[in-house]
Amino acid sequence: MYYYIFDIKKCKKRSQVEQIKDYLGELGISGEFTYPTSAQTAEELTELGLKKKYSTIVAVGGDDIINSVANVMTGRDEAMGAIPLLASNTLSGMLGVRNWREAAESLRFRKISQINIGKTGNNKHFLTYATLGINSPVEVTIEFKDFYLQSFVKNLIISNHHPEIKKLHNDYLDIALQGIPKLSVLDKFKALVKTQNSNGKDISLLRARSLRVFTKTPTPILLENKIICKTPQLLETSDKMLKIIVARKT
Repeated sequence: MYYYIFDIKKCKKRSQVEQIKDYLGELGISGEFTYPTSAQTAEELTELGLKKKYSTIVAVGGDDIINSVANVMTGRDEAMGAIPLLASNTLSGMLGVRNWREAAESLRFRKISQINIGKTGNNKHFLTYATLGINSPVEVTIEFKDFYLQSFVKNLIISNHHPEIKKLHNDYLDIALQGIPKLSVLDKFKALVKTQNSNGKDISLLRARSLRVFTKTPTPILLENKIICKTPQLLETSDKMLKIIVARKT
């Protein structure tokens, strides 16, 4: 029933792998354990688990492997689980767990949440949020369906889930922009825009299903400090849902 994909680099030591396996056995949710290698990626192992008819594919590790498994699991009838190890607080918070033991217990109770997740034009999915990799303000153009925005920005967040941004619609991305925006309305202003003051800084918040980000020179877009793509880039919510196991209290 359960097919586990371990990123052993995220384990403190080899004994932690065995500790996690033993605990899963105690909970009655042991299964097949696999490990990505240079010859077989996490995505390929996920496809293999699905071909073997496992109903639950579980990523064990950090944001990288959890997002990699989500790449394949989005739109599937099977459920995805995650046991965070050295993962971001944002990702752990989204799952509603504080440590790997709580995550394992969540797998046993199998509360499944169906969510849309973020997606880039190069087919990289993200559960949490992406940022523009800049150290100083740059001129950015963001093109939405019916309007565009131009601004020099200090920070840009494209969020599917962020601890400080309240998500109102599951199938929308939230865009937080720190800068001085200049809006041009082409047809209808369909995304929600508001400005709030945070520690003396003006933050513009927008909401949209899809957007294109342009800069004068190719600029990295980061997921937890890892480059997933560069501008110009399309970012959107997935048109298919991901079934993911979360904590009962979430």
